[in-house]
Amino acid sequence: MRRKLVRDKVTYIIGITGGIGSGKSTLAQCFKAHGVPVLNADAISRSALLPGAACFADVVSLLGDDIVLPDGSVDRALIASRVFSDPALLEGLNGIVHPYVREELLKNSERTDSPLIVWDVPLLFESGLDAFCACTVSVLCDEEIRVARAVLRDGTDGEKVRARIRAQITDVEREQRSTYTIRNEGTVEAFIKEADALIERIREELQ
Repeated sequence: MRRKLVRDKVTYIIGITGGIGSGKSTLAQCFKAHGVPVLNADAISRSALLPGAACFADVVSLLGDDIVLPDGSVDRALIASRVFSDPALLEGLNGIVHPYVREELLKNSERTDSPLIVWDVPLLFESGLDAFCACTVSVLCDEEIRVARAVLRDGTDGEKVRARIRAQITDVEREQRSTYTIRNEGTVEAFIKEADALIERIREELQ
């Protein structure tokens, strides 16, 4: 599927996704190493919650004034613990943030002079952003490995990681909905080697 984002230029959007601790960010870095620009949905959503930013007031109204820290920023850990234990709040938060992220991704893509662009989106399928992609890639990984990685990386509690995993679609559904999948349960070196091969395959198939 072609997505014409800039006048007289066809740009292909490659959507990459994967659950927490899967290695999606490593895959994004591999695309960058191949010269493909990467737009990060998490970075956009974080900027949207800065004091006075696009989604700040609506999110505070939804989740309560107590999510605002003394310095005026939001308590992201409190937001996570609240929404990942309450599906209705999570749906409300996504309803505020996802439309903004979508518009920013599209605007930034239009400004990017590249035949390929990667959208790095944790909730690619849940948000419907896969509809804008020429192809999608899911990074798949055993759940216990993902939990262990996230605990080590973030210093968080394993049950909080599992709550976040339960709030997202399963790897089975990711695999069913993706154009390509790649597993990441071995060494970083082995994963990067497989990722490099997959990126070359995608380049060839999108030409």
